[in-house]
Amino acid sequence: MSMELKVGVIGCGNIFNLAHKKALRGIEGIKVVACMDIDAARAKEGAKELGAKAFTGLDEFLDLDLDVVEILTPTYTHAELAIAALKAGKHVVVEKPIALTVEEGERMIKTAEKKDLHLFVGHVRRFDKRWIQMKEVIKKRNILPMHIRKAEVQNLPFPKDYWYWDEKRSGGVAVDLGVHVTDFLRWFFESEPVSVYAVGKAIKEEARANGTFDHFMMMIKFEGEKTGIAEVSWAYPYPSRYGVFYHHVDIIGKNGRIRYTPLDTPVVGVAKANFEMPRFSPLLSTFPDAFERELRHFFNCIRGREEPVVTAEDALIALKIAEKAKESARKGEVVEI
Repeated sequence: MSMELKVGVIGCGNIFNLAHKKALRGIEGIKVVACMDIDAARAKEGAKELGAKAFTGLDEFLDLDLDVVEILTPTYTHAELAIAALKAGKHVVVEKPIALTVEEGERMIKTAEKKDLHLFVGHVRRFDKRWIQMKEVIKKRNILPMHIRKAEVQNLPFPKDYWYWDEKRSGGVAVDLGVHVTDFLRWFFESEPVSVYAVGKAIKEEARANGTFDHFMMMIKFEGEKTGIAEVSWAYPYPSRYGVFYHHVDIIGKNGRIRYTPLDTPVVGVAKANFEMPRFSPLLSTFPDAFERELRHFFNCIRGREEPVVTAEDALIALKIAEKAKESARKGEVVEI
Protein backbone atom coordinates (compact mmCIF):
# COMPACT_ATOMS: atom_id res chain seq x y z
CA MET A 1 0.00 0.00 0.00
CA SER A 2 1.35 3.43 -0.92
CA MET A 3 1.66 6.10 1.74
CA GLU A 4 -1.10 8.10 0.02
CA LEU A 5 -4.38 6.37 0.68
CA LYS A 6 -6.98 6.40 -2.08
CA VAL A 7 -10.40 7.00 -0.54
CA GLY A 8 -13.90 6.51 -1.94
CA VAL A 9 -16.97 7.98 -0.24
CA ILE A 10 -20.44 6.44 -0.36
CA GLY A 11 -23.20 8.85 0.65
CA CYS A 12 -23.07 12.59 -0.01
CA GLY A 13 -25.95 13.71 2.20
CA ASN A 14 -26.27 15.36 5.60
CA ILE A 15 -23.28 14.06 7.57
CA PHE A 16 -21.04 14.28 4.51
CA ASN A 17 -21.85 17.96 4.02
CA LEU A 18 -21.91 18.87 7.70
CA ALA A 19 -18.71 17.13 8.77
CA HIS A 20 -16.83 14.68 6.58
CA LYS A 21 -16.32 16.84 3.51
CA LYS A 22 -14.38 19.46 5.46
CA ALA A 23 -12.53 16.82 7.50
CA LEU A 24 -11.36 14.94 4.41
CA ARG A 25 -10.03 18.16 2.91
CA GLY A 26 -7.89 18.79 5.98
CA ILE A 27 -6.13 15.43 6.18
CA GLU A 28 -2.74 14.97 4.60
CA GLY A 29 -1.66 11.75 2.88
CA ILE A 30 -5.05 10.85 1.41
CA LYS A 31 -6.76 11.46 -1.90
CA VAL A 32 -10.51 11.20 -2.36
CA VAL A 33 -10.82 9.73 -5.84
CA ALA A 34 -14.54 8.88 -5.98
CA CYS A 35 -17.88 9.90 -4.49
CA MET A 36 -20.93 7.67 -4.88
CA ASP A 37 -24.58 8.41 -4.14
CA ILE A 38 -27.82 7.01 -5.53
CA ASP A 39 -28.78 10.63 -6.15
CA ALA A 40 -26.71 11.63 -9.19
CA ALA A 41 -26.82 15.35 -8.37
CA ARG A 42 -25.50 14.77 -4.86
CA ALA A 43 -22.75 12.46 -6.14
CA LYS A 44 -21.72 15.04 -8.73
CA GLU A 45 -21.69 17.89 -6.22
CA GLY A 46 -19.74 15.86 -3.63
CA ALA A 47 -17.19 14.80 -6.22
CA LYS A 48 -16.80 18.38 -7.43
CA GLU A 49 -16.14 19.59 -3.88
CA LEU A 50 -13.36 17.02 -3.38
CA GLY A 51 -11.87 16.87 -6.86
CA ALA A 52 -13.10 13.32 -7.38
CA LYS A 53 -15.17 11.36 -9.88
CA ALA A 54 -18.90 10.83 -9.36
CA PHE A 55 -20.67 7.45 -9.39
CA THR A 56 -24.20 6.17 -8.80
CA GLY A 57 -23.54 2.43 -9.18
CA LEU A 58 -21.92 0.35 -6.44
CA ASP A 59 -20.25 -2.26 -8.68
CA GLU A 60 -18.53 0.33 -10.83
CA PHE A 61 -17.45 2.22 -7.70
CA LEU A 62 -15.99 -0.87 -5.99
CA ASP A 63 -14.09 -1.83 -9.15
CA LEU A 64 -11.94 1.27 -8.62
CA ASP A 65 -8.43 1.12 -7.16
CA LEU A 66 -9.39 2.22 -3.62
CA ASP A 67 -7.66 1.60 -0.31
CA VAL A 68 -10.51 2.82 1.91
CA VAL A 69 -14.26 3.17 1.50
CA GLU A 70 -16.06 5.59 3.78
CA ILE A 71 -19.78 4.84 4.25
CA LEU A 72 -21.96 7.83 5.19
CA THR A 73 -25.38 6.44 4.33
CA PRO A 74 -28.55 5.68 6.34
CA THR A 75 -28.15 3.03 9.03
CA TYR A 76 -30.15 0.29 7.29
CA THR A 77 -27.63 0.27 4.40
CA HIS A 78 -24.45 0.01 6.49
CA ALA A 79 -24.11 -3.76 6.62
CA GLU A 80 -24.76 -4.44 2.93
CA LEU A 81 -22.41 -1.69 1.76
CA ALA A 82 -19.65 -2.45 4.27
CA ILE A 83 -19.65 -6.18 3.51
CA ALA A 84 -19.56 -5.50 -0.24
CA ALA A 85 -16.63 -3.10 0.18
CA LEU A 86 -14.73 -5.53 2.41
CA LYS A 87 -15.28 -8.39 -0.03
CA ALA A 88 -13.91 -6.10 -2.75
CA GLY A 89 -10.70 -5.76 -0.71
CA LYS A 90 -11.22 -2.29 0.72
CA HIS A 91 -10.75 -1.11 4.30
CA VAL A 92 -13.99 0.41 5.64
CA VAL A 93 -14.87 3.42 7.76
CA VAL A 94 -18.60 3.54 8.50
CA GLU A 95 -20.63 6.12 10.40
CA LYS A 96 -22.24 5.06 13.67
CA PRO A 97 -24.21 3.01 14.51
CA ILE A 98 -22.21 0.12 13.13
CA ALA A 99 -25.39 -1.42 11.72
CA LEU A 100 -29.13 -1.63 12.23
CA THR A 101 -28.85 -4.85 14.28
CA VAL A 102 -26.22 -6.69 16.30
CA GLU A 103 -26.43 -9.62 13.89
CA GLU A 104 -25.58 -7.38 10.95
CA GLY A 105 -22.70 -5.84 12.90
CA GLU A 106 -21.33 -9.30 13.70
CA ARG A 107 -21.38 -10.22 9.99
CA MET A 108 -19.47 -7.05 9.17
CA ILE A 109 -16.79 -7.81 11.78
CA LYS A 110 -16.45 -11.43 10.67
CA THR A 111 -16.07 -10.36 7.04
CA ALA A 112 -13.34 -7.86 7.97
CA GLU A 113 -11.51 -10.52 9.97
CA LYS A 114 -11.79 -13.06 7.16
CA LYS A 115 -10.42 -10.55 4.65
CA ASP A 116 -7.77 -9.27 7.09
CA LEU A 117 -9.02 -5.72 6.60
CA HIS A 118 -9.79 -2.85 8.94
CA LEU A 119 -13.36 -1.94 9.88
CA PHE A 120 -13.76 1.31 11.81
CA VAL A 121 -16.96 2.88 13.15
CA GLY A 122 -17.29 6.64 13.59
CA HIS A 123 -17.93 7.01 17.32
CA VAL A 124 -16.81 10.61 17.12
CA ARG A 125 -17.41 11.42 20.80
CA ARG A 126 -14.19 9.54 21.53
CA PHE A 127 -12.31 12.18 19.51
CA ASP A 128 -13.94 15.25 21.05
CA LYS A 129 -11.38 17.19 23.10
CA ARG A 130 -13.89 17.85 25.89
CA TRP A 131 -14.38 14.20 26.70
CA ILE A 132 -10.72 13.32 26.19
CA GLN A 133 -9.79 16.05 28.67
CA MET A 134 -12.48 14.89 31.10
CA LYS A 135 -11.10 11.34 30.98
CA GLU A 136 -7.62 12.71 31.71
CA VAL A 137 -8.92 14.67 34.71
CA ILE A 138 -10.68 11.57 36.07
CA LYS A 139 -7.44 9.58 35.94
CA LYS A 140 -5.23 12.39 37.22
CA ARG A 141 -7.55 13.16 40.15
CA ASN A 142 -8.37 9.48 40.81
CA ILE A 143 -12.11 10.22 40.78
CA LEU A 144 -13.19 6.60 40.09
CA PRO A 145 -16.65 7.12 38.48
CA MET A 146 -19.50 5.15 40.07
CA HIS A 147 -22.53 6.93 38.57
CA ILE A 148 -22.82 8.87 35.31
CA ARG A 149 -25.81 10.65 33.85
CA LYS A 150 -25.48 11.74 30.23
CA ALA A 151 -28.16 13.47 28.16
CA GLU A 152 -28.06 14.15 24.43
CA VAL A 153 -31.32 15.70 23.28
CA GLN A 154 -32.37 17.67 20.22
CA ASN A 155 -35.25 18.52 17.95
CA LEU A 156 -35.22 16.17 14.96
CA PRO A 157 -36.25 18.56 12.17
CA PHE A 158 -37.12 16.07 9.44
CA PRO A 159 -40.68 15.28 8.22
CA LYS A 160 -42.45 12.14 9.39
CA ASP A 161 -41.75 10.25 6.15
CA TYR A 162 -37.98 10.72 6.53
CA TRP A 163 -35.99 7.53 7.22
CA TYR A 164 -34.94 8.58 10.73
CA TRP A 165 -38.52 8.22 11.95
CA ASP A 166 -38.81 4.67 10.59
CA GLU A 167 -37.42 2.37 13.27
CA LYS A 168 -36.89 -0.39 10.71
CA ARG A 169 -34.41 1.86 8.91
CA SER A 170 -32.81 3.96 11.67
CA GLY A 171 -33.30 1.87 14.80
CA GLY A 172 -35.13 4.83 16.33
CA VAL A 173 -33.74 7.35 18.78
CA ALA A 174 -32.58 4.60 21.16
CA VAL A 175 -30.14 3.32 18.52
CA ASP A 176 -29.34 6.31 16.34
CA LEU A 177 -28.59 8.70 19.19
CA GLY A 178 -28.42 6.13 21.99
CA VAL A 179 -25.21 4.43 20.81
CA HIS A 180 -23.33 7.68 21.40
CA VAL A 181 -24.29 7.55 25.06
CA THR A 182 -24.00 3.82 25.66
CA ASP A 183 -20.48 3.89 24.21
CA PHE A 184 -19.62 6.98 26.28
CA LEU A 185 -20.71 5.28 29.52
CA ARG A 186 -18.74 2.13 28.82
CA TRP A 187 -15.70 4.20 27.78
CA PHE A 188 -15.76 6.24 30.97
CA PHE A 189 -16.59 3.41 33.37
CA GLU A 190 -14.04 1.09 31.74
CA SER A 191 -16.27 -1.84 32.65
CA GLU A 192 -18.86 -3.99 30.90
CA PRO A 193 -22.67 -3.62 30.97
CA VAL A 194 -24.72 -6.10 32.98
CA SER A 195 -28.39 -5.13 32.63
CA VAL A 196 -30.66 -2.32 31.48
CA TYR A 197 -34.10 -0.92 32.26
CA ALA A 198 -35.55 1.53 29.76
CA VAL A 199 -38.62 3.69 29.23
CA GLY A 200 -39.63 5.35 25.97
CA LYS A 201 -42.13 8.08 25.09
CA ALA A 202 -43.68 9.22 21.81
CA ILE A 203 -44.07 12.98 22.17
CA LYS A 204 -44.01 14.56 18.70
CA GLU A 205 -46.63 13.80 16.08
CA GLU A 206 -43.92 12.37 13.80
CA ALA A 207 -43.05 9.74 16.42
CA ARG A 208 -46.67 8.81 17.08
CA ALA A 209 -47.38 8.52 13.34
CA ASN A 210 -44.49 6.05 12.97
CA GLY A 211 -45.15 4.05 16.15
CA THR A 212 -41.74 4.88 17.56
CA PHE A 213 -40.23 6.69 20.53
CA ASP A 214 -38.68 10.13 20.30
CA HIS A 215 -37.64 10.37 23.96
CA PHE A 216 -35.83 7.48 25.62
CA MET A 217 -34.33 6.83 29.05
CA MET A 218 -31.95 3.96 29.86
CA MET A 219 -30.79 2.94 33.33
CA ILE A 220 -27.77 0.69 32.82
CA LYS A 221 -25.94 -1.37 35.42
CA PHE A 222 -22.24 -1.99 34.80
CA GLU A 223 -19.79 -4.35 36.48
CA GLY A 224 -18.43 -3.06 39.79
CA GLU A 225 -21.82 -1.70 40.94
CA LYS A 226 -21.53 1.23 38.55
CA THR A 227 -24.70 2.80 37.14
CA GLY A 228 -25.35 4.94 34.11
CA ILE A 229 -28.40 6.94 33.10
CA ALA A 230 -28.68 7.72 29.40
CA GLU A 231 -31.29 10.19 28.18
CA VAL A 232 -31.70 10.67 24.43
CA SER A 233 -34.38 12.64 22.63
CA TRP A 234 -35.55 13.96 19.29
CA ALA A 235 -38.45 15.81 20.93
CA TYR A 236 -36.81 19.01 22.22
CA PRO A 237 -38.46 21.88 20.32
CA TYR A 238 -36.31 24.54 18.71
CA PRO A 239 -37.02 26.72 15.64
CA SER A 240 -34.03 25.93 13.46
CA ARG A 241 -33.18 23.36 10.82
CA TYR A 242 -30.87 21.24 12.93
CA GLY A 243 -32.10 22.39 16.31
CA VAL A 244 -30.04 23.11 19.33
CA PHE A 245 -28.42 20.10 20.92
CA TYR A 246 -28.56 20.05 24.70
CA HIS A 247 -25.70 18.09 26.17
CA HIS A 248 -25.30 17.28 29.86
CA VAL A 249 -22.83 15.09 31.75
CA ASP A 250 -22.78 14.50 35.50
CA ILE A 251 -20.16 12.12 36.91
CA ILE A 252 -20.14 11.09 40.56
CA GLY A 253 -17.07 9.22 41.74
CA LYS A 254 -15.56 7.90 44.95
CA ASN A 255 -13.18 10.84 45.14
CA GLY A 256 -15.03 13.65 43.42
CA ARG A 257 -17.57 14.89 40.90
CA ILE A 258 -17.45 16.36 37.40
CA ARG A 259 -20.36 18.23 35.83
CA TYR A 260 -20.55 19.62 32.32
CA THR A 261 -23.53 21.51 30.90
CA PRO A 262 -22.94 23.77 27.89
CA LEU A 263 -25.44 26.51 27.18
CA ASP A 264 -28.09 25.67 24.62
CA THR A 265 -27.13 28.87 22.79
CA PRO A 266 -24.55 31.59 23.33
CA VAL A 267 -25.60 34.46 25.56
CA VAL A 268 -25.23 36.91 22.65
CA GLY A 269 -28.08 37.49 20.23
CA VAL A 270 -27.55 39.03 16.79
CA ALA A 271 -30.26 41.21 15.24
CA LYS A 272 -30.13 41.46 11.45
CA ALA A 273 -33.10 40.91 9.17
CA ASN A 274 -33.89 38.11 11.59
CA PHE A 275 -32.88 37.55 15.19
CA GLU A 276 -30.05 35.02 15.42
CA MET A 277 -28.37 33.17 18.25
CA PRO A 278 -25.25 31.66 16.66
CA ARG A 279 -23.98 28.28 17.74
CA PHE A 280 -20.46 26.96 17.97
CA SER A 281 -21.21 24.34 15.34
CA PRO A 282 -24.04 23.01 13.16
CA LEU A 283 -22.84 19.53 14.13
CA LEU A 284 -25.07 19.00 17.13
CA SER A 285 -22.96 18.13 20.17
CA THR A 286 -19.62 17.48 18.48
CA PHE A 287 -16.91 20.00 17.70
CA PRO A 288 -16.07 19.93 13.97
CA ASP A 289 -12.38 19.15 14.50
CA ALA A 290 -13.32 15.85 16.17
CA PHE A 291 -14.27 14.38 12.78
CA GLU A 292 -10.92 15.31 11.30
CA ARG A 293 -9.12 13.89 14.33
CA GLU A 294 -11.18 10.68 14.05
CA LEU A 295 -10.50 10.12 10.36
CA ARG A 296 -6.80 10.97 10.64
CA HIS A 297 -6.54 8.35 13.41
CA PHE A 298 -8.36 5.70 11.37
CA PHE A 299 -6.14 6.33 8.35
CA ASN A 300 -3.02 6.10 10.53
CA CYS A 301 -4.28 2.78 11.94
CA ILE A 302 -4.67 1.49 8.38
CA ARG A 303 -1.08 2.54 7.68
CA GLY A 304 0.04 0.71 10.86
CA ARG A 305 1.18 3.88 12.59
CA GLU A 306 -1.33 3.84 15.47
CA GLU A 307 -3.41 1.35 17.46
CA PRO A 308 -7.20 1.87 17.38
CA VAL A 309 -8.66 3.81 20.31
CA VAL A 310 -12.15 2.57 19.40
CA THR A 311 -12.86 -0.73 17.64
CA ALA A 312 -15.73 -2.25 15.70
CA GLU A 313 -16.24 -4.52 18.72
CA ASP A 314 -16.72 -1.43 20.91
CA ALA A 315 -19.33 -0.16 18.45
CA LEU A 316 -21.06 -3.53 18.48
CA ILE A 317 -21.36 -3.49 22.28
CA ALA A 318 -22.77 0.05 22.19
CA LEU A 319 -25.42 -1.19 19.73
CA LYS A 320 -26.15 -4.29 21.84
CA ILE A 321 -26.87 -2.15 24.91
CA ALA A 322 -29.26 0.01 22.87
CA GLU A 323 -30.98 -3.07 21.42
CA LYS A 324 -31.46 -4.56 24.89
CA ALA A 325 -32.80 -1.21 26.09
CA LYS A 326 -35.43 -1.28 23.35
CA GLU A 327 -36.37 -4.79 24.45
CA SER A 328 -36.65 -3.57 28.03
CA ALA A 329 -38.93 -0.69 27.02
CA ARG A 330 -41.22 -3.06 25.13
CA LYS A 331 -41.38 -5.56 28.02
CA GLY A 332 -41.43 -3.04 30.85
CA GLU A 333 -38.78 -4.98 32.77
CA VAL A 334 -35.05 -5.23 33.39
CA VAL A 335 -33.18 -7.08 30.62
CA GLU A 336 -29.82 -8.77 31.00
CA ILE A 337 -27.16 -7.72 28.51
